[in-house]
Amino acid sequence: MKDAKSMNVNLMSRIVVCGFVCLAITLGLAGVSYAELPKVIGDWEDSNDGWMVDPEALGVTTAKVVKENATSGNYSYKVFANPEWQKAVSREFSGDANLLTTLGKAAQLKVDITLKAKEWSMGSGWAKAIECIIIRDDKSDWQQIEPTTDQGEISWDGKADKTVTVTFDIPPQTPPNLTKGIIILITNYQDVNTAGNFYFDNVRLLGAAELNQPKEAAKPVEQNKHKEPNKPVKAK
Repeated sequence: MKDAKSMNVNLMSRIVVCGFVCLAITLGLAGVSYAELPKVIGDWEDSNDGWMVDPEALGVTTAKVVKENATSGNYSYKVFANPEWQKAVSREFSGDANLLTTLGKAAQLKVDITLKAKEWSMGSGWAKAIECIIIRDDKSDWQQIEPTTDQGEISWDGKADKTVTVTFDIPPQTPPNLTKGIIILITNYQDVNTAGNFYFDNVRLLGAAELNQPKEAAKPVEQNKHKEPNKPVKAK
């Protein structure tokens, strides 16, 4: 009986120790910050989501949240920028550990842009929905990233309204655990008679697992094809 009682005490002790270890691991993991991807960093639903006219923007660049031309929810970010290559609007990530972790792990940025024909008079000029983005962080103070979306989809002649989703591939950030970060949206148009606005919406960061993968083309189904019946195997 004494041996059985001793075994029960030892078993209970092990269970208690195991419980404390599991609790410690759980609490430890709860304190770890993981990148939440995909992550929307600009949908402007009743707030500017931390976005602002870039401090280095030139001229009369303006930006405000408006309830029109949205691609996600009801609001978008209406931006007017000077002609030519311009730092229009930006978002500062510094001081937000979760957003910095997300940026450090991101593999893509996507943004929706809408242009309204009634606001522009192109003349002999041209415009782009967006030129490029700039990322400033621990890796480099100037990472200029060009879009992977075809330029034919980004360019605009002003004849009809245009909404386009533009994709940027973000190079691996070194180190991935960033302490500072800024994303800048760059606009560009030239020689237009009257310039209109850029409506940005649904800016999101995606991880490698969320990248669009090519889908296998569906194979055509053969209809009413006559199948030859199985022939009996000849005896050897």
